[in-house]
Amino acid sequence: MRKVSLLIFIFSTVKLSLWGQLAGTPPTGPVSLGLGGISSPMENHWAIFNNPAGLNKTDHITGVFAYQTIFNFSPFNTVSAAINIPTAIGVGSFGAYRFGDELFSSQMVSFGFAKRIGIMSLGVKANFLQYNIDGFGKRSVFVAEIGGIAALSPEISFGTHIYNFTQSVINAESQEKVPTLIRLSVDYHPNDQLNLFIEGEKDVDLDPDFKFGMSYKVIDELILRTGFSTVSNKHSFGAGFEIKRFTIDYGLRANQNVGSTHNFGLTYKLGD
Repeated sequence: MRKVSLLIFIFSTVKLSLWGQLAGTPPTGPVSLGLGGISSPMENHWAIFNNPAGLNKTDHITGVFAYQTIFNFSPFNTVSAAINIPTAIGVGSFGAYRFGDELFSSQMVSFGFAKRIGIMSLGVKANFLQYNIDGFGKRSVFVAEIGGIAALSPEISFGTHIYNFTQSVINAESQEKVPTLIRLSVDYHPNDQLNLFIEGEKDVDLDPDFKFGMSYKVIDELILRTGFSTVSNKHSFGAGFEIKRFTIDYGLRANQNVGSTHNFGLTYKLGD
C-alpha cells in the first residue's frame, strides 16, 4: 500500500525541479536554494554540488554537511556531505549524497577539481550515480560536468556550468537519460555587502528557466538571501550565520500547493 501511495504522490505532485533530482541532479545546498536555485556563479564551499569552478575560493580544508526535506515527505529527504582540500595546483573536493528511502533511492559520489588561470576559474567533476528501485534492482551511470567563472571586472562575474555534458543514459534500451543542463549566469556585486544574480538554465529536453537572486551581508557574520524561479514560480529565502570556524546556512523554497523545501547546512573550516 505504501508503494502505491508513493507512486501516486510522485506522479500527481512532483514538478520539474524535483524530477530533475529524481533523475540524477544533485542537491544544490542551502546557499543556492535560498537564492532561488541559482548555482553557476557561486564561489563557496558548496561548489562540489554546483559549479565545480567555484571551489577556487577555498583556502582552507573545509567540510560541509546538509540535510534537505521536500514537501515534508520523508522518502524525498536528502543527506549530502563533502570535504574540500586546497593544494599547490588547485582545489580538490570529494562529495556524496543520498536521496530517497528503501523503495526508491539515488546516491552519487563525486570528485571535483578547480584551478584558477588569470581571471578565469575552471572546474571539472566526475560523478558515479546509482539508482535503487525496490523490485527492479540497481542501475549505475557515469556523469561528467564542466564549468567556469570569470571575473570580468571588480563588480561583475560571469558563470557557466554544464551538467552531464557526456549525455549519459540510465537505460541504453529505453534511452532514458540523465538530464543535461546548461547554466549561464551573471553576478553583479557593486559593493562588499550586496550581490545581485541572474541565471538562465536549460534542460536540453525542456523549456528554459530564469532565476533571480539577491544576497545582502547585514554584518560580517550574517548574510540574508532571497530568490525567484520563473518556471516553478517559487520564491526562496535563506540566511547564513558564521560562528568562528562554523557557518550555519538555511534555505527555504515555498510552495503553497504541496508544501515547502527546507535545506539545513553546516560548514566547518579546519586551520587558521
